[in-house]
Amino acid sequence: MNTSKIALITGGNKGIGLETARQLGKLGFTILLGSRDEARGQEATAALTAQNIHAKAMTLDITDLDTIQSAVKRIDDQYGALDVLINNAGVCFVGSLPPS
Repeated sequence: MNTSKIALITGGNKGIGLETARQLGKLGFTILLGSRDEARGQEATAALTAQNIHAKAMTLDITDLDTIQSAVKRIDDQYGALDVLINNAGVCFVGSLPPS
């Protein structure tokens, strides 16, 4: 088991999620970088690793139950628990918002 704090960031491969990953990584957290696109997640993880941040890519689409269940199992098997969950990913379903 890893002894550092474990943080999962959904939508962590770009923008605010990636910067959050960078900042927590600099504080010594192990970053689990959730990304819908596996290749983009790997690219972002490589960029963090190049900055001496311990990061692992994790394919995770918050609208896909299979990827959610897979992430839960991986976290449980490899880390036992999360210390921080940042749900940075968002979705907007066209037509689901009330008229303004």
